[in-house]
Amino acid sequence: MGSLVRGVIDYYNYVNDDLADPRTKKFLFCTSPLPILVIIFLYHRFVKSWGPAFMENRPAFNLKKIIIVYNIIQVFLALLLTYQCLSKLYLPGHYSIWCQKMNYEDNDTERLVINYVWLYYIVKIIDLIDTIFFVLRKKFTHVSFLHVYHHIGMCILGYIGTKYVPGGHGTMLGCINSIVHAVMYSYYLVSIVRPDWVRVWWKKYITQLQILQFVLLILHFGHVIFEPSCEYPKWVSLVFLPHNIFILFLFSDFYVKEYILKKKKK
Repeated sequence: MGSLVRGVIDYYNYVNDDLADPRTKKFLFCTSPLPILVIIFLYHRFVKSWGPAFMENRPAFNLKKIIIVYNIIQVFLALLLTYQCLSKLYLPGHYSIWCQKMNYEDNDTERLVINYVWLYYIVKIIDLIDTIFFVLRKKFTHVSFLHVYHHIGMCILGYIGTKYVPGGHGTMLGCINSIVHAVMYSYYLVSIVRPDWVRVWWKKYITQLQILQFVLLILHFGHVIFEPSCEYPKWVSLVFLPHNIFILFLFSDFYVKEYILKKKKK
């Protein structure tokens, strides 16, 4: 029994410490999987059980001012990540879109990369607040399986990417996702500040943009598996691809039900 426990501990230390990128494994929420797992557990319990029970006999909270500030912060962070990614990596040609291997050199570019990869991971944790707002405003129908699964999945992938492969080919995921989030949170901001400006069809095209995002990410990670000359770790694609394929299916299913089938019924 003692040898089994020691074996499990040794294997955990191997995965958590030896395999981790030494540049980021001591970053906040990266030292071990425990912090992010606790956050995910508390998040899931609150939005699916504790929160609805707490709000059952209470009126919905008026969070307009808080949500405005939250959306402004989200737009700023998304634009910052997009700008840094495009201006410092892809447009100058430091990073290749087709295949970018991991670079462990200690230079200004790679230090910037690992810092912004970590920031992107933190943004995925901040994104969880979206669902908490839904619960406190009693918009329980918004707390769908798609919504919750997507947020939890991005936190887990953010942890894996930051701890083990901060940079390289996977950087494009953060770039594409940040562009989409800049548009999405700008829409949320306008819809709460000036709802008279918002048009119903905007939501349809934002969903299309999200679907396009996952198609691009599937192609981006998928071709690495079949490209022998690409030195980026193929296990990353094998981890990231199933999530992106499943979430593409969920978003496509939502789009068909919300914007095609409902339209036919009307």
